Amino acid sequence: MYSIVIPCRNGSGTLATQLEALLAQRSPGDIEIVVADNGSVDDTAALVRRFSEVDGRVRLVDASGRPGINHARNAGVRASRGSAVLLCDADDVVQVGWIEAHRRALETGADCVGGALERTLPDGTKLGRQEAVSTVHGFHPWPAGANCGFQRRVFDRLGGFDETLLGGGDETDFFWRAAAAGHPTTAVPEAVVEYRLRGDLRAVARQFFGYGRGTVRLFRRHRGLGMPRSFGWELPIVLVVGALQVIIPSRDGTRRRRGVERLSSRAGRVVESLRSRTWYL
Repeated sequence: MYSIVIPCRNGSGTLATQLEALLAQRSPGDIEIVVADNGSVDDTAALVRRFSEVDGRVRLVDASGRPGINHARNAGVRASRGSAVLLCDADDVVQVGWIEAHRRALETGADCVGGALERTLPDGTKLGRQEAVSTVHGFHPWPAGANCGFQRRVFDRLGGFDETLLGGGDETDFFWRAAAAGHPTTAVPEAVVEYRLRGDLRAVARQFFGYGRGTVRLFRRHRGLGMPRSFGWELPIVLVVGALQVIIPSRDGTRRRRGVERLSSRAGRVVESLRSRTWYL
């Protein structure tokens, strides 16, 4: 059996679309869909129960014991019954063949897997495809938490996701620890998720600021294992380019968005570097 775990908090506005896409997947073998509810105060639980009444493959798990996506991931995985686990998010949409693509990789020797993200704005505009695994930090390849998976034995060996990590680097730490333990991530580019981006640039700024802070935290944890330091020699160029993108936006607004992402991420690195006295820019 394959278990699909969806960590979720207040996802009633988007979760139904994701569940429908998962239930429409064609793949040999049994699956279960575990929605790990991280303390929702909307209609998430009721929505999942309605789906469960129609299709018994959908289950609701209480993951309200502690705020945070990694707590929800851990609760969902520990309640799951599959020999392999796939993770996706409540506000995205898996594409046709997603389960099958990951299944083929896991059944031909992969311990951990990651798929591609089709970055999509709320109005449907496609901003391009993000690769199945990233090496942007010059260290172990890792996948996005919105499209990844692993053998259950790997999760059990590592003790799950680190629940103290919030707001950035949460899934990266797990897959780097897996790689260090001899379980690298295999790229599965044909396993695609439509990754629905935030439309409000203030929300984008907060998100990428958190990513920047999370990157510094990752460096503090993994520098002893070989993660290289970013000294920030290119920071002046990044700031100039980001500022120009914000000031001189493109007609569709995507250039301004990239500028906000770039500037906010670096700001997060600066703040966390100062706070933790760890130089990583």
